[in-house]
Amino acid sequence: MAFASDEVRADLLDRVELTPYGPNSITDRDVLRAEVARAAGLGYATVDEEHHAGLRAVAVPILRPDGSLFGALSTAAPAFRRDMDDLVALVPVLKSAAAELGVRLPAR
Repeated sequence: MAFASDEVRADLLDRVELTPYGPNSITDRDVLRAEVARAAGLGYATVDEEHHAGLRAVAVPILRPDGSLFGALSTAAPAFRRDMDDLVALVPVLKSAAAELGVRLPAR
C-alpha cells in the first residue's frame, strides 16, 4: 500500500479488512495508516508476526521506469532465527535488486 498510487492507497486504506491473523496484526485503521506512512517514508515495509505467528519479513517496492509500482521484493524468516534488525540490514541488497528488476520492466 505504501508505494501504490495515492488513489489506490487511499481506497485500500478505507476498504481493507483488518482481520487478526497473527499475534501482532494491525486491527486499527489509524495504526494501519501510520504504518503505511512509515513504510513510505523509510522506503521499505516490515512484518513482524502480523500475518503469521513466528514469521518476520521485510519488503521493498519494485518500480517501473516511470515510477509506478510493479510489485515487491521481500525476504522472510522465522522469528526464532532472525530478529527484525537482521532483516532490515538486508534492505540495501533488496533495494539494489528491486532497482535492477525495475529498469528491465516496460513502462506502462
